[in-house]
Amino acid sequence: SAPAGVIPFKSGVILNQQAHIEAPLRSVIPAGFWPKLALVLSVRSHRVNSAFLFTLLSRNKKLLLGLQLVPGSLVLHTGPNTSVALQYEPHDGQWHQLALGINGQKVTLYASCGEQSIQADFGWDSEEGLTSQLEGSFLFGRTSQQQVSAHFEGAICQFDLVPSAQAAHNYCRYIKKQCREADTYRPNLSPLLPILPRRTNISATAATPKRSGLQTARKPTTFSLHLV
Repeated sequence: SAPAGVIPFKSGVILNQQAHIEAPLRSVIPAGFWPKLALVLSVRSHRVNSAFLFTLLSRNKKLLLGLQLVPGSLVLHTGPNTSVALQYEPHDGQWHQLALGINGQKVTLYASCGEQSIQADFGWDSEEGLTSQLEGSFLFGRTSQQQVSAHFEGAICQFDLVPSAQAAHNYCRYIKKQCREADTYRPNLSPLLPILPRRTNISATAATPKRSGLQTARKPTTFSLHLV
């Protein structure tokens, strides 16, 4: 059987409230990426709630970074008590391409292919937050290890790491072809093929960004997160 709460479909995976995805942070973010990188996301919400799409926790289980999908806005959390909101509707049943640019102590959230953005500083220092060894946890689809926290329920087509904070501003050129076409495909939840193995893990593998018709400067290598 597939891992609990994880349903594969043509363009990615669907997560429901039974999904439990957690990994050591240093296994998700490759060495040398932090603190200058971009996260490129392609997601679609299936349930209206205020769940976190992902969360980075310190070794002391403090919230360091998280993206919360709230009706009418995207809330960027950059510390236990630090957050900013971008007016945007993530619960309209459509696919949404988003990006976060992390550059030192600053984080920028982008939507609408860079036409909308909001910036915030991290609300923690290296002593209480992330060390150079990236000691901490990565949670996907929720904000804490408590089962009472709301779970993200929806589809994930892309979750890529690009070793360049500047890449986030032009992130739509990094959206994969199948994610651009994903909105034309409505996943059929039965039968569930292919079936994923029992054990859930997260790995980073090299990927190539989409190139435009014009000659451009060489783009950074990206790393995709996969459930394997």
